[in-house]
Amino acid sequence: MRIGVISDSHDNLKGLKWAFGKLNDMGIDRVIHLGDIISPFVPLRMRDMYKGDLWAITGNNDGDHVRLTQNFGKVGFHLFTEEQAYIVLGDRNIVLMHEPRLLDEFAASGDFDLVLYGHTHEMKVRKVRDALILNPGEIYGYITGTVSFAVVDLEKMEVEFFKTEVSEVERIAL
Repeated sequence: MRIGVISDSHDNLKGLKWAFGKLNDMGIDRVIHLGDIISPFVPLRMRDMYKGDLWAITGNNDGDHVRLTQNFGKVGFHLFTEEQAYIVLGDRNIVLMHEPRLLDEFAASGDFDLVLYGHTHEMKVRKVRDALILNPGEIYGYITGTVSFAVVDLEKMEVEFFKTEVSEVERIAL
């Protein structure tokens, strides 16, 4: 099973459309969003772009947790408002968080196969013991100049990054 991992979209609908277009083309039907979604209308637009399952955790810039939660539920997506969330996909234990807290501790605990975080807008992957620690970068794109996401093969525990320049994404029609 392969999953998509995105983060820090900051209302960039064109970046989301680019990423979900790629994920749809690859047949990825499970995506995790690691926070800083921002506006409550965004999950409604994400559902128009993506028909698969989606789990998300709120980030430090997500203010209206009530309406975000309502709209995530309305479209059948899952939203966690805690600091960390725990899910199991493809027999893999996964911890989700926005801010990178206790990454090495979660990975070294032996309880998780995949430790996912956002917040820094930087694409990074590394291994601690048998766990992968991954930041997929940013959908927003304006911090690093690159719009990016990752795909994780949960059987092989391999990560592939997909990225493009912000100028390419800006040309996408909504």
